[in-house]
Parts: sequence; C-alpha cells; structure tokens
Amino acid sequence: MIRTTITCDRKDCLALYLPDVDAGADVLERAARALGWQRLTATSHACPGCVRGTGPVLERGECPHCCGTTFDRRDGAVCHYCGHVSPHPADDFDLD
Repeated sequence: MIRTTITCDRKDCLALYLPDVDAGADVLERAARALGWQRLTATSHACPGCVRGTGPVLERGECPHCCGTTFDRRDGAVCHYCGHVSPHPADDFDLD
C-alpha cells in the first residue's frame, strides 16, 4: 500500500504532510517524524503545531511541514503553526 499523505487527527486541525514523491508507509512515516509529526495510534497522527502546542492548523498555506499559513520575515517564510522557516531565495531581499 502506498500512502501519499498524512493528516493530523487532532480536533479541527487541517494540517497535512504532502511528501514530494510517492513513498511506502514506512518511508513516509520516517520522513514525517523527522519533520515533527507524531504517531498517536497505529492509524492517527498529530502535526508539528499540535505537538508543540501552537496548533491546530486553522488555515492552509505554503508550509512544507504542515501546510499551514506563513508570514514573511527577513530570514524567510515562517509557519504560524509549526514554526518552520522556509528561507527566501537569495535575491528576494537584495536591496542593491
């Protein structure tokens, strides 16, 4: 069985983990765990935001770890929920 998505099973949480490639369940599970996802039971998970107490994800956006919304800082796009920072491309804040 190939799983392509992990969802957060906490109440009202919209978090998703969408890997870049299709993977078997064991590979997907290890990758999600490395990003902060936690297995709750054999079939349920909690997203990084819910694990750290800043969830549930209420709005979907661009975060590659939980699909939550982000806000821009000089060092990158920061997820409102899990706190992941996606660095901006080198020229985004080039003031020259």
